[in-house]
Amino acid sequence: MDQALMDRIKGKILAEFDREGLPEGFPELPVIPAGRYTEQLFFDLEQEHMWARTWLYAGRAEQLPRAASYQVWDYSGPSIVLVRDTAGRIRAFLNQSPNDAPLVPLTDPGAHQHEMPFDAPGRMFMQVEFPDFDLPGGVLQCQRKGWTYDLDGRLVAVPTGQTLESVPHAQRQLTEYRCDVWDGFVFVNRDPGAIPLPEWLGPVVPQMAQYEGAKLRMFSRATVLLRTNWKVATEAFQEVYHFKHIHHHDGVVSLDQRGVTHAMFPHGHSRMVTPFAKRQQEMMGMAGPTDWETAADSARESLIGTGTPLIGTVQPIVNGAVLTYSLFPNLTTPTSARGLPILAAWPVDPAHTFFEWTSFVPDWGEDTPAIDQMRQATLQTPMTIMEEDVRNMEPMFLSLSSPGLPGLRIGYNERRLYNSAEVLDRIIGIDRIPERLRVRQLLDGFVEQD
Repeated sequence: MDQALMDRIKGKILAEFDREGLPEGFPELPVIPAGRYTEQLFFDLEQEHMWARTWLYAGRAEQLPRAASYQVWDYSGPSIVLVRDTAGRIRAFLNQSPNDAPLVPLTDPGAHQHEMPFDAPGRMFMQVEFPDFDLPGGVLQCQRKGWTYDLDGRLVAVPTGQTLESVPHAQRQLTEYRCDVWDGFVFVNRDPGAIPLPEWLGPVVPQMAQYEGAKLRMFSRATVLLRTNWKVATEAFQEVYHFKHIHHHDGVVSLDQRGVTHAMFPHGHSRMVTPFAKRQQEMMGMAGPTDWETAADSARESLIGTGTPLIGTVQPIVNGAVLTYSLFPNLTTPTSARGLPILAAWPVDPAHTFFEWTSFVPDWGEDTPAIDQMRQATLQTPMTIMEEDVRNMEPMFLSLSSPGLPGLRIGYNERRLYNSAEVLDRIIGIDRIPERLRVRQLLDGFVEQD
């Protein structure tokens, strides 16, 4: 993020404080139909046409440290095996051999990284250790016939009494999906014709380069099953109106929603910059909401606040405001100089969402008892914030499920929600969506490139 962009954002924040109405030419946004959140029909359209054709966050490269390291990932449909091959590349294979048997059985320890009791909504689970796993023998093996595939997905061995030539040619190669790594974050796309990941992410790539994501390390992971639609969980982090009502402590809030500024990027991604409230500015020695250069990071209570080394390459905006990115369809990251969390909402059914909050910080070196104590102490703030957000999501979904509420009425500072809905419709295919569940395409002219 260069100085020119930061200066433009400063100007937008000051303009927001002075704005008394909609900017000239900006349309009044229609109601978003409630059925998009509650109906099985719309959920099925998402499953078939959106989740199968979109780049999705699937983990970290550090979870696959060597050849034959693997993880099983099954958040968006079929079970997928992520594995590092002998050339160091991370590959994504369908966890199923060509004769319909799993490659990694459900009893395998690597297949239980995402398991949780789905009969306990609202119960939060915390994870602070992240084991890696190696494929036995360094190969993928069909659990029914014993066919063996190498790390390139090629059939290389069959049980005694068979020959490779006896296996039909179409069954000699595993189903492989698109897989790419950006700054240490692994993404998967089941669409073979999808555009490359860097092109999909667009302006997010250069703007988030300042965090040096490849050097970060997984610090903690919290998961919870929510009684809400995945879009409710995602959109809760795309506006700040709720902040003063949900996150105030003793009547004090740290952010000033009046100055928030948004940018909508291609493919549904977006950025939100929220200035600190006056009391927080004073605590940090700031002369005003855009005095980022004098903001003292040591005085800031960040979302992660780990006490680990700071990221020395971040720009002043990161210390002087809350800079948040949303990656379509379901990721949010409120960044800081101490690291960043990835907040991800995964669909279970129209009324349930698997939500995870994974924190990444600069490498702290060896684990010690002092690190364990620090982790427990410093997780208190983000976990409190997450629990407050979680408590707010179920009532929001119940409101959308009421026959008396036809839809979600949103304002100018919630336009990122509406833009995500537009992008979702285009990916699904507008003609596939019943007219009563569509949104009007209005915001394409307001999408920015930086």
